[in-house]
Amino acid sequence: MLNDKAKQIFSRQITLPEVGEKGQEELEDTGILIVGMGGLGCPVAHYLVSSGIGYLTLMDPDKVELSNLSRQPLYSEADVGNLKVDTAKKVLANMNPTAVINEVSEELNKDNALTYVSSHDFVIDCTDNVDSRYILSDICQSIDKPLIHGGIRAFEGNTGVFLPGSGYYRALYPKPPSPESIQDCSTTGVLSSFVGWVGMHQAMLAVQLALDLIKESSFYFLDGRKGTIRQVEVPDAVVEEAKELSKALPDHMSASELKQRLDSDNPPMLIDVRGLAERNEVRIEATDMHIPMDIFAQSLEAIPKDGNVVLYCHLGIRSNAARAWVESQGIPISHLSGGIEAWLFDQGF
Repeated sequence: MLNDKAKQIFSRQITLPEVGEKGQEELEDTGILIVGMGGLGCPVAHYLVSSGIGYLTLMDPDKVELSNLSRQPLYSEADVGNLKVDTAKKVLANMNPTAVINEVSEELNKDNALTYVSSHDFVIDCTDNVDSRYILSDICQSIDKPLIHGGIRAFEGNTGVFLPGSGYYRALYPKPPSPESIQDCSTTGVLSSFVGWVGMHQAMLAVQLALDLIKESSFYFLDGRKGTIRQVEVPDAVVEEAKELSKALPDHMSASELKQRLDSDNPPMLIDVRGLAERNEVRIEATDMHIPMDIFAQSLEAIPKDGNVVLYCHLGIRSNAARAWVESQGIPISHLSGGIEAWLFDQGF
């Protein structure tokens, strides 16, 4: 039941026939898990709280960095070094003190996904992590939990809402994208206002879903140059989760573990997937190969097949995408979590 203060705060929404007091109460009773509190997660959380969503869980292991501030408006320079979820909770609580906001400073993985996903009405994927996208797609589909997706690269964005009984993200993209199509915003650049637009579109889909206004799955392509949105159908086909490979190395290797393995009697082969200019600035001093992302797919035969291989890039985004693609080809491989930035920090540079 809405109190008088809530009725006044959300009066403009309540006036809409599609919402009304009953709809506003539905928003207040809805629980949503947001995975990723970066450029997409910030506007999503902002507009969900300001729309009256009553229960939010914010999930992200990262800390605020100076380079985040231009496109992640929940944070300020004073927050640099603090956990994103802790800072976001404080800001969001000021926007809507009655909302229940939980913070989880963990990375989503196959071990914890079911626990967090199953305890919410639906999930919003705001990550830039290829692993999380497929984990969320598979888990949500298996337990009939709606999922809202979002992704962005330069001026290209996409969002999607996947409902039980339909194909999910894996139905659209059965295998991870090829490496030459993967880049992160640190190399391609991104316009802050465009990131906000994509995030707001996710938030709008979430509010509509909470109000039971969405009846079928849909996927959207957002063009930041033209300011247009194109909708496509989601296939009904249910695609099974890919079988796990037998692996000697972890999917995500920390810098400290990589150092230990490089000093061992069986050091892994390193593969640098960055461009030549990045490599000329700094590289890991070890036996390695240089296979940039733009020629990675056609160089598959050059990659050792023994599983004792670690990919690395600047921040770990490109190398993880390449790892997922290589494993979709049936070849076990690892990557350096956090990229060469994590390596340099671990080595005290």
